[in-house]
Amino acid sequence: MTALLRRLQQSQLSVQVMTRLANVGVFLLASWLDSEHVAFVAFQGVLLAIPYTLIEALIGRPQSAGIVPAGWDREAWATRTAAVVTLPVAAIGFTAVSVTFPESSIFDRLLVVLPVLLQLPIEALFWSMSATRSRRRANLVPQLVAAGTLATAAFATAGLRLEVAAVPAQLAVLAWALSRRQPHAERIRPGPLTGVRLGVTYCVAAAADLLYVIALPAVAGVLAGADAIVVLRAMDLAFGPFHVALAATTREDLVVGRGSRFRTGARLLTVVLLVGISATVVTSPDVRGLLADALAAASLGTVAFYCAYKAALMVSTWLSTRHMIYSTPATYLASAIGSRAITFTALVVALLWLHTTGDLFLLLAVGELLVVAWFVLRLRLTGDPAARPPELPSPRAPSPTLVRPRQPQEKR
Repeated sequence: MTALLRRLQQSQLSVQVMTRLANVGVFLLASWLDSEHVAFVAFQGVLLAIPYTLIEALIGRPQSAGIVPAGWDREAWATRTAAVVTLPVAAIGFTAVSVTFPESSIFDRLLVVLPVLLQLPIEALFWSMSATRSRRRANLVPQLVAAGTLATAAFATAGLRLEVAAVPAQLAVLAWALSRRQPHAERIRPGPLTGVRLGVTYCVAAAADLLYVIALPAVAGVLAGADAIVVLRAMDLAFGPFHVALAATTREDLVVGRGSRFRTGARLLTVVLLVGISATVVTSPDVRGLLADALAAASLGTVAFYCAYKAALMVSTWLSTRHMIYSTPATYLASAIGSRAITFTALVVALLWLHTTGDLFLLLAVGELLVVAWFVLRLRLTGDPAARPPELPSPRAPSPTLVRPRQPQEKR
């Protein structure tokens, strides 16, 4: 049992589960105990996607792709990079809160943005420690933050503003992690802009992904009205455990880098969750009704098409991550933009010719299947041969036993 718990603590699955539980727990407590500020807590959950995505692109992906110079002090590079992007993220977060809640006070806006800014160095330390320390110690950074957030949120009954529930844990973990740093005098401490430029290419690709995530519900609303948005959100909630497992497999690949294996227990769990959730929502209208009335009223084909879309999305995500690890930044950027061109084309086609949610989900499934084919093609044509899908031996290839080795010529 001890060995099992140790392996679970060292996996990214435990990190994703604890982080998701902390976010959901804080939101539920706010909805039960602090209805006046629950909207701030919900919007803060949206803003927290910025540090997760941004730092993964700037630090995690360059590390997994093996493009970080060998002489760099990685922990200094990570903390400096997080410091450089703090001001732009603060401006974006503060502006977003101001636009969304124009009647809120300056104090309210600062409370919403503060945990988002503190999460930047925490994510940076996690990624740098995953390359320089043990996986156990690296995983402790997000795990302790999640556990501390849940513990602090319990004080909501005493009037604590839940927007800052994570701040005590974030500060404590930052102090602990920074005190454990081991400065390397012989290593290079890159300049702030030099460190940021290393991951700019991956940021562009991540921005394209985020733009698609935002555009999808908007297109659904224009196409089939508010019910389509409700169905889309309800299905995302149903597939929540699947998304946690899928995110864990992606982060596992990024942490391990080129040494990652394709057949892992986390991937098997992801497939099992996909099949189980798909079978449940397809066969049980009662379960769909628990999530939303609009989902219960959706046709069987609509739900089945969405499940097929999630299956194709799972495969395309794995292929995209593998391609990123084994390719140069420019090559991966071309592949990522090409894949998003396919999915945005599907959205344009939906706006021009489709009229129902079921047709939209069918088109999304077809689009993701095309993305899978796109990444398979790119893996075969570019990158390291170790990342390409296996090829079948050609029947015309000569047998190696029939080829005689060339004999060295004698010197005259």
